[in-house]
Amino acid sequence: METRRATVAVIGAGVSGLSVAHWLNKRQVNVVVLEKESTVGGTMKTVRESGFVVETGPNNALETTPLFKELIADCGLQGQFTYASPVGEKRYILREGRLIALPLSPASFIASRLFCASAKLRLLKEPFIGRAENEESVAEFVVRRLGREFLDYAVDPFVAGIFAGQAEALSVRAAFPRLYALEEKYGGLVKGTIGGRRERK
Repeated sequence: METRRATVAVIGAGVSGLSVAHWLNKRQVNVVVLEKESTVGGTMKTVRESGFVVETGPNNALETTPLFKELIADCGLQGQFTYASPVGEKRYILREGRLIALPLSPASFIASRLFCASAKLRLLKEPFIGRAENEESVAEFVVRRLGREFLDYAVDPFVAGIFAGQAEALSVRAAFPRLYALEEKYGGLVKGTIGGRRERK
């Protein structure tokens, strides 16, 4: 009796759909990818116009798993894999028509004009906020633990750069598993940062 392999249909030829199709194909699963547009890549496109290069989708990724390198090697793209330069560590956020550096240390955070005084004081409440009872979006998680300003001026730009998506539509557990784990294991972000540092020592 002939055994037929099941066919899996992947809807959408964005980076997620293509990645799923790739891993299924490696496991000998017959896959078909369906895409309504004439090109693949979803929101990830490179536009060259008037001497400028514009990335319309995510322009970087967090290397949170060794599967990244495996996928890149499978596609023969090792020569194009580039780690971010330390020169680009300083990020700027546009607020009220002004570019303001994203603070990267406690001292720069206190002095920063990116967040108002009430938003900074709001951080003092974070260690006393309990765990979520239900799965949350990135936006719900950040607003609950850190407040609205942190979502608008720190997290949203970060999410847009990596996922080209909206924080309200992304699961914090799936998109930022390490952030989610800090709350699950330690009960909060501040507690988790301190606890994690002690464990590493």
